Amino acid sequence: METRREFIKKASAAAALAFMMDWAMGMAESDRLGELLPQRQLIRNGEKVTAFCLGGYHLGLTNIPEEAELMIERAMELGIRFYDNARGYNDGRSEEYMGRFLTPKYREDVFIMTKAPAKTGDGVRKMLDDSLKALKTDYVDLWQIHALGSPEDVDNRINAGVLDAFLEAKEKGKAKYIGFTGHQNPVTHLHLLDFLEKRGLELDTCQMPLNVCDPSFESFEEHVLPVLLEKEYGVIAMKTMAGGSMMGGRIDTTPEDIATKDIPDVVGLSDLTLANLHQYVYSLPVSSLCSGCRFLYELDENVAVLNNLKTLSDSDKQKLVAIAKPYAGMVVENYKRVFSTIKP
Repeated sequence: METRREFIKKASAAAALAFMMDWAMGMAESDRLGELLPQRQLIRNGEKVTAFCLGGYHLGLTNIPEEAELMIERAMELGIRFYDNARGYNDGRSEEYMGRFLTPKYREDVFIMTKAPAKTGDGVRKMLDDSLKALKTDYVDLWQIHALGSPEDVDNRINAGVLDAFLEAKEKGKAKYIGFTGHQNPVTHLHLLDFLEKRGLELDTCQMPLNVCDPSFESFEEHVLPVLLEKEYGVIAMKTMAGGSMMGGRIDTTPEDIATKDIPDVVGLSDLTLANLHQYVYSLPVSSLCSGCRFLYELDENVAVLNNLKTLSDSDKQKLVAIAKPYAGMVVENYKRVFSTIKP
């Protein structure tokens, strides 16, 4: 008799094939503004988004509004129609920039997601209202429970009414779709998914780290991705470059006890290229890759990888994973935490 794990593997393979066939055979699409980047399905009902999503955190790092406006205008010109944000990114400045430069001109053309990290129902309701005000819109396309940290965190937020508030927002039309995010450990995601299944509930999306280091340490790709595909969740990849740690940089999750000199420049020290990092994730059955860009040239480079995508075989991907394996772990992937062994 087929085991559940065997079933999930088959489902994952079928889903992956469907994604890749859809990508390879899909015709270029346009809207009133011009040609779009390639799209993939995000929602069970068939709704698609562009396969590259512009991250909101980096957009708000500048205190010069004109720089943020140029980034948004260039993203629209390049065919990006999926935009990420979160309440609290740069004290709200990231959402405010989108409210000034994106929604007034392009609201009907774009898919906007934002996220709420508050840990109570009342807290996330206020965050949603604040987000809508900052974004200058009466609804978001996707609203996500943000940065779930542990199974205990999941339970605490549910008990405090967070999940109820999200379901309520979807029912009232303030959020078209709802999902969740987290980057610390696959156990957390599996715990929430198990809770939802036992109560006959479904969310629409999950955003999580996926990169060439991930398969070798507390892997979201190995443990969570197959379950999401089985349940037909939209999968949004983040931390494709480990937030910048793969280039030897400090990021907001780097612990103080890790010296900057001890963070390896994985790209500089190995045969991996920056393009490889995105190629690897695009070759997974994900809906979109979310990445922040501080400068316009970074945006252009990221989009160029997608427009000239080299589809990787399983053998190609395994070679990249093998190159990255010596660097996997708590220094480069410093946003992860070790909780417990995941059952096979």
